[in-house]
Amino acid sequence: MPKLLRAQPMRPLTQAERIARKDFLRSDVAKLERQLSDLREQIARLLEGCEHTDATGRSAIIGGSTRVCAHCGRIVAPHGDNLWG
Repeated sequence: MPKLLRAQPMRPLTQAERIARKDFLRSDVAKLERQLSDLREQIARLLEGCEHTDATGRSAIIGGSTRVCAHCGRIVAPHGDNLWG
């Protein structure tokens, strides 16, 4: 969990304190960005085998001329769709 910012102290921060706090926050940002990247990779791996259906078995494909899966976001062409004919 990220550390929450505490209320500002009554006295103003010194420049050294500001720089130290900035470095601490940047390290937290880097750690959280790595975690976010890992989570996005997990989602992508999970959706590689998407069947384009809801949990009930109904189709999750939406759209008109361009049909897209509501879960994985991939463009899905209907079976037997002839693009040049």
